[in-house]
Amino acid sequence: MADSTKASLSDLLASMDPDPDKPVGLDSVWTVASMIGGTIDAGVWSATRATWDELDYPVDEVIVMIEGHLRITEPDGEPHDLRRGDMYYFPKGWAGRWEVVEDMQKIYFVVA
Repeated sequence: MADSTKASLSDLLASMDPDPDKPVGLDSVWTVASMIGGTIDAGVWSATRATWDELDYPVDEVIVMIEGHLRITEPDGEPHDLRRGDMYYFPKGWAGRWEVVEDMQKIYFVVA
C-alpha cells in the first residue's frame, strides 16, 4: 500500500506483511503495512507478546495505540503503560525497553 495518499485502517490491516526489521531471535510475530515509505513513513504495525531493549532508536516516531498493551520503560526506570487511544513520542536516539504485555497494534508516523 506504499505511496497511497488515503487508506482506511481496515485496508491497511488487511495488507500487513511480516516486518523485516524484527530483531533476529525475538520470539514474537511482527507485521507492518506502510502507507507512505521512505524517509517519512506512516502505517500500522503489530506485535505479539515480547520484550526487547532499544539502544539507539533509528527514527523520530509518534505512535497511537489501536489495541493491546505496550509498556515502555525509560532508561531511568520510569514505565509508561500504553493502551488503545494512547499516543507516545520516541525521539531519534531514544533508549529503553519495549514490553508487549498484550498483543498490540499501533498507527505510526516516522521521520528518518
